[in-house]
Amino acid sequence: MHDLRHFYASLLIKHRENVKTVQKRLGHAKPSITLDTYTHLWPDDEDTTRAAVEEVLGDVPPLCPPRRAYGT
Repeated sequence: MHDLRHFYASLLIKHRENVKTVQKRLGHAKPSITLDTYTHLWPDDEDTTRAAVEEVLGDVPPLCPPRRAYGT
């Protein structure tokens, strides 16, 4: 049962549900319980920013070739 509950929570989080919604769906008394248990599943700020940029730019090819390491 625990695995099914964790799977359900991970689906909600993957589909960008907020902490309050996940808390209510799982029946936690407080959002802090949800965060203590599932915080590792929410994207961090860097992941969120990267996803937003990719969504706006899509598959735009880079304008400059990647830099080479010094001495190669």
